[in-house]
Amino acid sequence: MSLPKYFLILLSFLVFNVQGIDAKPASLKIVTTFSILGDLVREIGKDKVVISIVGPNSDTHTYQPTPKDVREISKADLVFINGLGFEGWIHRLIESSGYKGEILEATKGVKPIMINDPGEGEVPDPHAWNDIENVKIYVRNIYEALCSMDPEEKEFYRKNYEDYLNKLQEIDDFIVSEIKKIPEKRRVIITAHDAFGYYGKRYGLRFLAPVGTSTADEPSPKAMASLIDTIKKNQIKIIFTENITNKKLIKQISEETGIEIGEEIFSDALSEEDQPGPTYLKMMRHNTDQFLKSMHLSLEKEKSSEES
Repeated sequence: MSLPKYFLILLSFLVFNVQGIDAKPASLKIVTTFSILGDLVREIGKDKVVISIVGPNSDTHTYQPTPKDVREISKADLVFINGLGFEGWIHRLIESSGYKGEILEATKGVKPIMINDPGEGEVPDPHAWNDIENVKIYVRNIYEALCSMDPEEKEFYRKNYEDYLNKLQEIDDFIVSEIKKIPEKRRVIITAHDAFGYYGKRYGLRFLAPVGTSTADEPSPKAMASLIDTIKKNQIKIIFTENITNKKLIKQISEETGIEIGEEIFSDALSEEDQPGPTYLKMMRHNTDQFLKSMHLSLEKEKSSEES
């Protein structure tokens, strides 16, 4: 075989193999808007590259996108958002990035709770992830999107999806069974902002907060007076701060009522790895444990008052 002919055959072989390698990337690059959604995508996608714009212990309501966020979205294969008006900044960010791919709303198929916003009228409450039945819809949407984007890995995604559904069901069963043990009149929880409407509706709790569904809201004097009155009448013993909210308001309420400030809970963002809520499942278990502690203390106070 002549030398030129040998090199032509070798070159053809190399080009063929390089094309084969390039045709199937090792992983997708997926961008999600906030840490809770990022965790759900990782549970189904596992080894895929997932970047969350708003990280742990950070507030999506008030987030200000950065040039780095623009670059990350411009390189994405897929973008997942919560929807329901949660990320008011996302469409401007995507437009700035030049991203032309799919934007998938994890809440597609979720029946939203409608609330009255003083400035906008009736709007959906975006905190749908605080009901595990809704999160089953989130992960189904994630599973279907990943299968569509990467059909060769469908069985891999299916197994992860089914395994995670089982884990979700386990913690949902735990929450339902434990809250059933609490008398209805004692199922009152005070948090920093109104992020737990879906949790309350699903599990039969009444949540009260000085601030509305957005942490950007300011409490009115009337709302504060009403909340303080409710705390006293219901013998509520614990008020909760959240990892994304200003602690000053909660401290003020505690000083005026004598109510104890409980362990921090997680509403709109996960925690860092060394804190109690680094994953969605751990977040839900931690929050539930804290709510149960508060309600049990109220029950003990009631029994003590009856005996004295």
